[in-house]
Amino acid sequence: MRGVEQALIRFFEQAAQRDSELLEKLTRERSFSMEEDRWSFTLPDLHRFLQCHEAVFAAIDYKDFRRAIFNSPVNQAIRTYGAEVIIVDNQGKVDQSSYAIVWNTAGSRS
Repeated sequence: MRGVEQALIRFFEQAAQRDSELLEKLTRERSFSMEEDRWSFTLPDLHRFLQCHEAVFAAIDYKDFRRAIFNSPVNQAIRTYGAEVIIVDNQGKVDQSSYAIVWNTAGSRS
């Protein structure tokens, strides 16, 4: 599971740094919402996206993915880049709630 955690952190660090190639992929994905200051997603949609775009996630089922994302220090890692993951729409169930990575004005843009 350590490789999955590292891949999650790497993915969110790229998003936090507004990596242009990654943001282009995220923008093209219909299940995501991209705004000037945030990128919104649900966990099931993020899991499907990562399974298609990151080899390490191809064999990870959703339950293991969800456990990995909640156990990884993503927010701690991306805070350095002026970003954080927040709950945008709490539906009382993590699979139905919406989340976003939010960039503050100090966040970098590539």
